Amino acid sequence: MNAKRRAASLLLGVLLAACGGTPAIPTPTGSSGVLSPTPITTSGPTIAPSALPAATSPTPRPTPKPTTAPVPPKPTGATFHEEVKCLDAECSEAETTQTVTWRTPRTKGITIRVYGVTECLARPAHPKPGASGPCLVTHTLLPASVRRLLAKTPALAGKSSWSWTTQIGCDISPFSSRPGGPPYDAVVLAAYNASGQSIFTIAEPGQWWEPLPGWMPC
Repeated sequence: MNAKRRAASLLLGVLLAACGGTPAIPTPTGSSGVLSPTPITTSGPTIAPSALPAATSPTPRPTPKPTTAPVPPKPTGATFHEEVKCLDAECSEAETTQTVTWRTPRTKGITIRVYGVTECLARPAHPKPGASGPCLVTHTLLPASVRRLLAKTPALAGKSSWSWTTQIGCDISPFSSRPGGPPYDAVVLAAYNASGQSIFTIAEPGQWWEPLPGWMPC
């Protein structure tokens, strides 16, 4: 009987396997009977799109403004010198050299212009006989009509010279004037650059003199 029971048990197991008798695994469902997906988690914190930094464009650098050189200062330490050199034994012909020097400015990019003043501006309208005085004083206006350009030199040179040859004659002016141009009674200079010019400096004020009655120059 034992052998028969074991054979029956084996037969029953084969029949159950053939009929799909494997027990079903229960599947969790929601209240509606639909399969609920398993939530997936990330390893880092969630960042909202609004929290991301906005893209910024580079700030343009301001264009530097070109620097302009200031107007040069008034020349200082100005002097005037005249030298007359005889060219023959009788000194009927001579070479005249006039030189203006200055102490400042001595800067690159600055030019010194020297002018002869063609009018004795400080002379009184009715001077007394025998009276005298300078032809030019400070704070006197110098319009272009009374200025004659004598020389133009870089400020770095510190001096400017000009020469000419002429016949010696009777000349009662305080210093000589180049032939072919108007005589000048004073000498001034000013500094110039691209920004403008300085005020004038007197290198030679000149001199006026009212002769006494009956005086003759030559």
